[in-house]
Amino acid sequence: MTVTGKVARLGHVGIAVADLDRSVDFYSNVLGMRVTEIFRYDESTAGHGVAVLSGAFVRGDKDTIHHRLSIFTLRNPAAKVPGAQTLGLHHIAFEFDTREDLLMLYKRFKDEEIPIVNARIGGPGNHTRFYGLDPDGNVLEFYWNIDQIGWDDRAHVYPPIQVVELDDFDFDEYQRLRETLDDPAWASLDASTLRASAKDAAPEPIPTN
Repeated sequence: MTVTGKVARLGHVGIAVADLDRSVDFYSNVLGMRVTEIFRYDESTAGHGVAVLSGAFVRGDKDTIHHRLSIFTLRNPAAKVPGAQTLGLHHIAFEFDTREDLLMLYKRFKDEEIPIVNARIGGPGNHTRFYGLDPDGNVLEFYWNIDQIGWDDRAHVYPPIQVVELDDFDFDEYQRLRETLDDPAWASLDASTLRASAKDAAPEPIPTN
């Protein structure tokens, strides 16, 4: 069987922890990793999924990519809800070299009825991605075009996290906006304006042999 939509490389690992400050101190001061940014949501805000309350994005000392490790605290760590609701491994992320590869895998998940949690843009790293489940229920993130750290060693401004439908998403317009909008406008981007026809956005059918 021909494999299409191949993962290019492991992108990052997400872990759920009991104490964010303690974990940030360990990874930054003990392991020497660099903190890209820290975020905290109030109880009424659904940020990185309804489960996440706060977190940090961390990268290696020589990395220019936004993050290699995602550290989260959860609103209810003891909840027995599918999708990484307990302490420990939260998700594993895989990077794609092209949007076409990302779309082909997304379509394959849908065609084979592999569980998809959702697809998103915006938020830290500002990468186009979708989340699915492996056969054991582990959360997997698949993404393309994550932000790089700027010359000033700071994360770029990004629009809020928004759920999108990748089958009908205007990648070209999204990329144009990333390259041309000033920071205030970019930070308030409305994903509902980024819709293309399914015919234009859908990838080619996946070969079956």
